[in-house]
Amino acid sequence: MEEDGRIIGHVMFSHAHIVREDGTDFPAWTFGPISIHPDYKRKGYGLKLLQYALGKAREMGIGVICMEGNIDFYKHAGFVVASTLGIHYHAEPKDAEVPYFLAQELIPGYLGGIEGTYHTPKGYYVAFENKEAFEAFEDTFPPKEKKVQEGQIVGDCTQNPNE
Repeated sequence: MEEDGRIIGHVMFSHAHIVREDGTDFPAWTFGPISIHPDYKRKGYGLKLLQYALGKAREMGIGVICMEGNIDFYKHAGFVVASTLGIHYHAEPKDAEVPYFLAQELIPGYLGGIEGTYHTPKGYYVAFENKEAFEAFEDTFPPKEKKVQEGQIVGDCTQNPNE
């Protein structure tokens, strides 16, 4: 998202998948992070960017988006708790209602009543696959202070969630 030639927002989509009960993959997508420049936060830009991006995804034929986030924000863009659509989160018990795991069917009927388990894209865990190479890459950037923002889920980022 730009204003006066300046980038003020960003969102990135990635391929993901849902593993059906029979073990076959069903195509899905995810996104994140969605970011808005601090000068533009709490002014509606995040929702505007998200709605625009979801419209583009729909035009591209993307049928379902799954993601981790705060339902209090994402419900305004049409997201629901994913378990209500029969999609379960890989890191929680199958029968759990996971309030931070959300989904939206962009193409009505796309899921066709399937039930399955969502798996976060493998690329999200690149830092765990080759720690030394990732740390060397990180060292090429100036140091930044790590902050926890309102609404952010805080967890142990040193643990590989796939283990």
